Amino acid sequence: MSPGIQAILFSNIEGRKWIENILPSAWGELCQVLEARAGIVVLKSPDEDSYYESASFGYGEDGFFYSFLTREGKYWDEVMNSDLPFNFSGKEFELFGKSGHAKVFKIQSSGKSVGFLLMEWEEEISEIIDTFFYLFSEKIGKEWGDIPSVRSTEPVLNSSHSQPAVLKLIPNWEEKIHALESKKIITILGPAGSGKKTFSKWIHSLLQPGSPFLVLGSLPENLGKLEKSLSDWSKEAGRGSLVFLAPKSWTLGQQKIILDWLDSGDFPGLVFFVDRNESKEELLPAFERMILKDKIVLPGFEFLPKEILIEIAKLLFLELAISQNRNGIQLSGEAIESLKLRDFPANFSDLKNLFLSSILRAKTREISLSDLGEENVDVRILDNEDLDLRRGIQALERQKILLATRIFSGNQIRMAKALGISRGSLQYKMKQLGLL
Repeated sequence: MSPGIQAILFSNIEGRKWIENILPSAWGELCQVLEARAGIVVLKSPDEDSYYESASFGYGEDGFFYSFLTREGKYWDEVMNSDLPFNFSGKEFELFGKSGHAKVFKIQSSGKSVGFLLMEWEEEISEIIDTFFYLFSEKIGKEWGDIPSVRSTEPVLNSSHSQPAVLKLIPNWEEKIHALESKKIITILGPAGSGKKTFSKWIHSLLQPGSPFLVLGSLPENLGKLEKSLSDWSKEAGRGSLVFLAPKSWTLGQQKIILDWLDSGDFPGLVFFVDRNESKEELLPAFERMILKDKIVLPGFEFLPKEILIEIAKLLFLELAISQNRNGIQLSGEAIESLKLRDFPANFSDLKNLFLSSILRAKTREISLSDLGEENVDVRILDNEDLDLRRGIQALERQKILLATRIFSGNQIRMAKALGISRGSLQYKMKQLGLL
């Protein structure tokens, strides 16, 4: 028995160290012993909903991506649900060796599929290889199962009901929110990026859980169309909430239409006005009294005590980690302490970008101080209510490209194949999105 096979089956090293240190080199030797042209081991990352190439052989620097084994696809499901190896011919499927043959077998741990083995040969191989596949997949599954889970000790964040830490700095906030149940109108003011819209959504979920939450970024300039739009928005929101952004920028005519509409009492739900603190000269006196009568002012990050900022940061990091299916990832103590020394001119926008970029790029389950470097790029998480299609597409493209960067360690050819685009298109998009 070769040293490589012995290392796979009988090494004293176990768990994560075996997966990271023994498997990659031993897998290469194993492929050579079995006279395979190429081969990979794909494993699920513990506590994360993502898969990585844990070992590979024979693909060269450019690597290779098996497009027919994309996750949730037909053949992925068949492989992961079968107790027998699958055979794929290069005549029917896109293999590394176009005229070759591949054999694929799932890896199980505690009865659950956690990855697969794949080897390619120039010619169809004997079924005797199946025995090796059973033994190797069993060994890998055992060591994968011995990797200690890295789970967050904090509860899963439900942003609809978790109490914002910034409430500690808002005097009489409970009375103001309680009064909103009867008054139906409230204004949320604060600097750019201070979480005004998010805070509005939290109030909405507190008072109107499960009902529509409609954010309106602009109003029709034509007053007749505005009246019609208000009627349509009222029907769409029902007894939910309408959120009007930047009301201080409206024309006098728009202000008058909104005043008359609110005075009519036709809308039974909640109305939020969200704007910055800056005043505007051209405001109707009645409109100005209305939007300033019942208001909550959110402070910028520069006015927050560091303890409150850290509390906000931890909650935000947890929410973003969950949104990216990386619930087990955590901030190191050094990374948390470094936040106290940082400036966030754009408030939540800067903090979100810092965290999201680090989460998408991180290869381990702890964000270190170096991961929070200044090289983080703008990945722009968008709210579901943001209807800007172009920005939404760009945000999704950033996240997918950064995820591919992490999985394939920046190899652009392999990234392009996985993303389904040419390498030239990938480079163009990366430059366009500020990732190069």
